[in-house]
Amino acid sequence: MEENKNVTENAELQSQLDQKKISHTKEEVQEKVEKQIKKNKAKFEGKSRIMEYLKTEHKWENYLFLAVSIITLLIGVLMLTGALVVKNNFPVIGDFPDVFAWILVVLASIGTIYALYPFFKPAFPEIKKISWLPWLKFVGNSVRVFLFLIIFALLFLLYDSFITQILDRIL
Repeated sequence: MEENKNVTENAELQSQLDQKKISHTKEEVQEKVEKQIKKNKAKFEGKSRIMEYLKTEHKWENYLFLAVSIITLLIGVLMLTGALVVKNNFPVIGDFPDVFAWILVVLASIGTIYALYPFFKPAFPEIKKISWLPWLKFVGNSVRVFLFLIIFALLFLLYDSFITQILDRIL
């Protein structure tokens, strides 16, 4: 009998606690949600995470160096292809324009890699986390892919020949 009385008292106490938990009014919940929204807006308001990252991690000198490297690379390539010609009487460069163009291309390539390195640096630790397939599975999957490509290439070649014959007969 006492056990039943204790059980009912415990049940009543539990129901009172549950009612207190539920008694949060709708206004209190809305107020908490609005505070959290305001807090989040204030945190990100007026800030672009990309711009913040670029300003803190990458200096403007890197961008300038990258632009100069790319322009120098283009000038070297234009000189090698013959689209940009150096006169023979130009001091030092005029005697060996191809050598100068190759020097420009090599130095500009090194400069471009040096300028782009900070962008890719955070990716290196992530690459180390990659788990690769075992060699036999890799070779097996590669063979399957190449067979699939060959079959589809032959299929499209066959379709092309049929369509060409049909159009030749029509026209």
